[in-house]
Amino acid sequence: MKAAEVFNACHARYRGLHEWLDDSLGQVRALDLDSPSCGYQWRPERSRACEYVADFERIGRRALKRPAWKGRLKLFEIYFVGGIEYRRAITLVGVAEGTFDYWLQEVKKAAGREFSRTGLYPPSHYFQSTHAHQVLKNNS
Repeated sequence: MKAAEVFNACHARYRGLHEWLDDSLGQVRALDLDSPSCGYQWRPERSRACEYVADFERIGRRALKRPAWKGRLKLFEIYFVGGIEYRRAITLVGVAEGTFDYWLQEVKKAAGREFSRTGLYPPSHYFQSTHAHQVLKNNS
């Protein structure tokens, strides 16, 4: 699997868990009684979900920690971790749209490779074994 695809899979799990953790802190969303529910959705223990969210952020930051990549790290923080909308993120990062798009792909590749190397990917294995948890701790 390509590094960018690895990143996308990990980021999708990160966003889902991040939203779920926010919801579990007491935020209540409006219900639409006219639409069917999504049905059962598997969720890990709260502590493991918190670990995954923290590991995603920590590993991503470490993968981008290069002196010449300060802008890419800022993009990661604003767009992927902060969840800021695309147009607003371009403005906050302070680069042209083309540069932002190029950096976005570089961030996905660099972080995706690191997610694979450290055991964050595939997310299903992260939650199934304690071995992946140990790998992540040893790579800190």
